[in-house]
Amino acid sequence: MSTVAHEHGALRENLVAALRDDIVSGRLAPGTPLRTEVVMQRFGVSNSPLREAFAQLASEGLVVVQRNRGATVAPLDRAHAADVFRVSGMLMEHVVRWGLPRFVPADVSTLRRIQLDLDLAYRSGDLVTAFADSDRFGEILLDRCGSQELARAVRTLLPQLQRLVRLIDPLEFLALQQSLQSAVLASAEDHDVESAVVAIGSIWRQVERAVDALGDDVIAH
Repeated sequence: MSTVAHEHGALRENLVAALRDDIVSGRLAPGTPLRTEVVMQRFGVSNSPLREAFAQLASEGLVVVQRNRGATVAPLDRAHAADVFRVSGMLMEHVVRWGLPRFVPADVSTLRRIQLDLDLAYRSGDLVTAFADSDRFGEILLDRCGSQELARAVRTLLPQLQRLVRLIDPLEFLALQQSLQSAVLASAEDHDVESAVVAIGSIWRQVERAVDALGDDVIAH
């Protein structure tokens, strides 16, 4: 790869990461126009990497690109949210079913350390670190599931899922995430995959209900 192509790719990836973070965090609200000139000026990029960044974010369900109308932040509605939770729940069930039997003691130890890090960040009020630790836990599960295609499918849906869970109270979500992690760890130590699947399904439904309980000013019907 040439130096120019490498720099172009780095620009695109940095732009995608920054815009994704703005959308997932809610700093860019649903329906917000992503005006080409404004974004180019903000990030100091040309039109080519910007078009590619919009295409990547559109493939992740975060941006809508319309011919002759430009790009806007994708809307949020309850029907789509329910679909995201339903599909991601099915995928995560397979991640657990395929991954836990492959765990070795070192994997459990790694997850235990991440859980302790999350608990420390949660108790100290460092929510940014707590969410990062939550993501690290999930990445370990994906890495151990034994299927590149399954991991790819989950990662493709992950930005939309992260966007939805960021809508609810962060302390409420992190408490549920801690329960999920405890269930996975206990099941990994006991080699009890079914208990993990049941627990994850229950916690997943609690997260979905918390999102569905939000007002219409947060997520539309």
